[in-house]
Amino acid sequence: MSTRYDPRMHAYDDQARHAGMIYILMLVVAVAFGAFLWQLYSAPEVPRIEAPAGPYKIAPSAEAAMAPDAVESELAPAAEDVVAPTPSRTEPVQAQAPATEGPPQLPSAPQFVSNGPYVAQLAALQSEAAVEQSWRRLSSRAPQLFASARLDVERADLGQRGIYYRVRAGYFPDRANAARFCDRIRQMGQDCIVAAR
Repeated sequence: MSTRYDPRMHAYDDQARHAGMIYILMLVVAVAFGAFLWQLYSAPEVPRIEAPAGPYKIAPSAEAAMAPDAVESELAPAAEDVVAPTPSRTEPVQAQAPATEGPPQLPSAPQFVSNGPYVAQLAALQSEAAVEQSWRRLSSRAPQLFASARLDVERADLGQRGIYYRVRAGYFPDRANAARFCDRIRQMGQDCIVAAR
């Protein structure tokens, strides 16, 4: 007794094999999705750090803001904010003098010169008319700091972004003095960038 090849039976076997593969694939996807959901909802609650209530910046009183010495005291960093630099492995470790009690000392006032190579950039404005107003506003916030400073305006053409007028204070004999000036400006909450002329 011989069996003859029936193409319909062969097509039925192929169809059954493909249906079985699809069923197994669907089962694997369902198990993977179930495992993902189980992992997602069974994970422990991530602790959240809440911000303290109240304002994070406090404006000085009107009397304190108008006093010339108030700027110096407002700009002084708190003792806990001052971090000593960590010596590198190549530098010898030196014994540090014991800390003295009292208010922290600000670095000496920055030195200005009549025509130095460095400036401190305070703002970049798109209006040339706003330069003077911006300078007056900044210098009035710290008159002692700006007493010897000169306004330096640099016109910068930034192509598609437009033309900007950089409001800069000058002039400094070196980068260190310009950085000292910028440090005090940043303590007032204003951006400042040291730039070479």
